Amino acid sequence: LASVIKHWLKLFNNVNCFFSEDYYIFYKSLKNLYYFWSVMVSRDNGEAPNVDDKFGLEWTNEVATDWKAAAVKRGYWVDPFIYWFQQPKQNILRFPEMLRGYYARVKGIRIVVEQFLDKFAPACQIINFGAGFDTMYWNLSKEGRQIDLYLEIDLPDVVRKKINCILRHSSDLYSFACNEQLQMLIDRNDVMHTLNYHIMAGDLCNTDDLMEKFLSIPIDFSKPTLFLSECVLVYVNVDRTKNLLQMLSNKFARACFLDYEPSNLNSIFGRKFLENMAQMKVSVSGASFCESVDSMRQIYEESGWSNFKSWKVSAVYLNSLPRQDRERVETLDLLDDPEMLNQMLDHYLFSVATNSDDQSLISIGFE
Repeated sequence: LASVIKHWLKLFNNVNCFFSEDYYIFYKSLKNLYYFWSVMVSRDNGEAPNVDDKFGLEWTNEVATDWKAAAVKRGYWVDPFIYWFQQPKQNILRFPEMLRGYYARVKGIRIVVEQFLDKFAPACQIINFGAGFDTMYWNLSKEGRQIDLYLEIDLPDVVRKKINCILRHSSDLYSFACNEQLQMLIDRNDVMHTLNYHIMAGDLCNTDDLMEKFLSIPIDFSKPTLFLSECVLVYVNVDRTKNLLQMLSNKFARACFLDYEPSNLNSIFGRKFLENMAQMKVSVSGASFCESVDSMRQIYEESGWSNFKSWKVSAVYLNSLPRQDRERVETLDLLDDPEMLNQMLDHYLFSVATNSDDQSLISIGFE
């Protein structure tokens, strides 16, 4: 069905005109159907899932990287490093609504990261859970942002692929560093250290294993630490999430946790998301955690994060992103139906939680 819809959409796009209002309505109906299918499924090749394919969380990373690279290519934001991590893909339809969604996601996270660094850098740390092929570290370094330690943790296959990309393109990724400074230490094929950057495979469900990883590098539990998590905890068992949050709150004296997750999963949109993830053999074990703002707040507060705030991504997009840049982006691709974008962004949340009464940490967030 997806292949048929995509074929008709390409046909209409090539025609560039519509012979009657009925044809236009038919086109919009097809586009809406394919769009919502792609939002829920987000297949990297645009085809209907094959039950024989290998699905898993590793695949979601490649999908996100592919969309981010497409948005960068269209001029939504600047990221000279994303292409070094993009995996070969087939050409697929790129809906403006999805590109705008990734723009809001990337820019929103960057706002919080910059607030944190403005207050605490360089004597601070960033730990990115489920980082995938994220390029935040290289963009910050290129801009001259100083930080004591930057750690990325993800699944073994993702980490191995990322390390291979780093090794292949080290001269491009580390052009900001002097050659004599650049020393890469690879303990195994899933652990690498260079400069102030560390990447290693780790299991968020195993807090003991995670603590061993922390102790293997120069982490300072007393320094201000920002934890990043993008669409990660929705896939983690709720009890495991509680254990993780409790361990982090207990071990790190001054910490801030920035989370980006789907929400309102009891809606039609949310239920469709869950159905499609199940069809692709991706376990959404944290669905009850992301069920609502209240469910997330309760788990954070019960786990030692006493200060919790959240914002719909739709509100951040309209009220917190720089207006001039948002207006620039809105000229790149016109939307047939802006309400479609609002619906999608309404089902995602930014949340910021802190485990101390440090007002510098508590003040981090969106206006």
